[in-house]
Amino acid sequence: MGVVSYIRDGLINALTGAGTSTDPRAYNHYVLRRLSFQEIDAAFRSSWLMRKGITKPANDMVRNWRDWQADSEQIELLEAEEKRLGLKDKFKRAEILRGLGGAGMVLYIKGQDPAQPIDATQIKAGMLTRIHVWHRSKFSLGPMIVDWDSEWFGHPSYYELAMQGANGGLSLKFHPSRVVAFRGEPVADISSTTYDDTWWGDSKVQTVKDAIDNVHAGEDGFAALIKDARNRRISVPKLLELTATTDGEARLQKRMQAFALGESMFGVSWIDGGDGDGKGAEKIEDRQMVWAGIPDIKQSNLSVAAAALNMPETVLLGRSPAGMNATGSSDLELWDEEVNSRQDLEMRPCMDQLDIALIPSALGAPDESIWWEFAPLSSQSEKDEATTFFTTMQAIEKLQATGSVPPIAFDKGLQNLMTERGWMPGLDAALAEVPENERFPSESAEPAPDPNAPVDPNAAIPMRRAANDARFLDATPRSLYVSRPVLNVAELQAWATKQGLGKLQPDLHVTIAYSTTPVDWMKIDGEDWNQEKDGTIAIPPGGVRLVQPLGDRTAVLLFTSSRLCWRHEQIVQAGASWDYPEYQPHISLTGEPVDLSGVEAYQGPIKLGPELFSEIVENWGAAEEDD
Repeated sequence: MGVVSYIRDGLINALTGAGTSTDPRAYNHYVLRRLSFQEIDAAFRSSWLMRKGITKPANDMVRNWRDWQADSEQIELLEAEEKRLGLKDKFKRAEILRGLGGAGMVLYIKGQDPAQPIDATQIKAGMLTRIHVWHRSKFSLGPMIVDWDSEWFGHPSYYELAMQGANGGLSLKFHPSRVVAFRGEPVADISSTTYDDTWWGDSKVQTVKDAIDNVHAGEDGFAALIKDARNRRISVPKLLELTATTDGEARLQKRMQAFALGESMFGVSWIDGGDGDGKGAEKIEDRQMVWAGIPDIKQSNLSVAAAALNMPETVLLGRSPAGMNATGSSDLELWDEEVNSRQDLEMRPCMDQLDIALIPSALGAPDESIWWEFAPLSSQSEKDEATTFFTTMQAIEKLQATGSVPPIAFDKGLQNLMTERGWMPGLDAALAEVPENERFPSESAEPAPDPNAPVDPNAAIPMRRAANDARFLDATPRSLYVSRPVLNVAELQAWATKQGLGKLQPDLHVTIAYSTTPVDWMKIDGEDWNQEKDGTIAIPPGGVRLVQPLGDRTAVLLFTSSRLCWRHEQIVQAGASWDYPEYQPHISLTGEPVDLSGVEAYQGPIKLGPELFSEIVENWGAAEEDD
């Protein structure tokens, strides 16, 4: 006999049959059983897990909706139009139906033939009269458009909608521009696949049903076992003989009732002890069910179902993360990324098709300059928001310093940013009351001086400019002391006199930075963006104010100012040191010990002059050490 040989790629093991015709896996094959619409509907309506897996993404995709980028008046009109049409709710319904196989959002435009393409130029205010959403089962598709020059190539030539109402049936044909298709899971256009299935795709139910069925089977099976958690067996002597007669069966029934009554009323079981020697006695045997391994199986089924739905378990089950490797924040971030992906890839094309009719219906005419972005899914904490604000402002300062953006465009962009981010509530309304030449001062600013013009040697050089000039002349790292002088000293002195604090120090100031570590001044942004045009800063009245002793020599006025804190942090990030646990804006008031009992803190405005840059001088004095 000859030797039979196998010539093929892959691993072959004749002993186990792996890779040969006896390999059990050789008989594995996939069979597609396409679910009917009735089965899809039943699964969605009867399975809480199926419903949650389809409605949760739809809810989150529309939850925070979108932010229009346009003039405030246009935004108001667009949002009002969306509200009139109930657009947010319609999109939620359409996304749910997408998960059930697909949906069509039909646009009704007054005065236009529904069988013809939408003419956006002829749409006036309010002409988009209504929007309706139906499941794909309500539509019949026309033949595919095969004209390569058509913008609707590959789309059905028409959607035919069959409606049944109180007055009978009605069939309408709509051009594809008037039906926004919410298509399901993509299906390959293999020869055996129909055009309807290729166009609409599969329902989410089709792909996750097996995984969710396993969850319900496990839960139902476990629930059926609960009644057997405590199983009691009673041994009755000569039971078969006893039940062979009608009288004996009645006696047994009466005995069972007495037994149950004793347990329920007295918590005691009475049993027959037999003849005294244990013969002929009843016996009771309790059997306890062991659940070891069942919770692991249930959890495994839930994990597979969550993976099939592409959803973290914490989101699917609505529970907090648990265990040593809990990843709650990570789960939420991953889920936000998933929702953002679905918004961009699935919902955005639908919204763009709708906006062709929505924008002119809201504004009276098309406007291609209007655009929008999806609103963030989660909001930052107050601390994170402050960090984002500070970082953004730093980037804006650096961008402004490049001079690459014209001043007027820069001013408008910055004001729009502050308004859109909500960093200054009421800014938009306040700016509307400001004249144009004041709102955008760069438009009316004086032309920059000619750098080749002769310089007057007797002209006064502003203090800040002199400091900046010194920095450009020598960029060697050096120690740094930054402060702002108090300008309204008279107001503080009047308050101090009334409080019995006596004469205040002559050089009242606020320290911004005190770096004993040498720092390259060139790395520090030249201006504090919070200050006024003349370099001053005004701390408004009120807020948290305290007067406390500092050491045994001086009293200080503590106050809060996010602007000073941000400027301090900006300088520290440039390399400056700060030898104290945290930065607290304050003014050193006195140089001698004073009695602070009964002193009420100063509540008036604090006006600070331009920043002063200088090096730290050794033995500068106790007052500077206190700062």
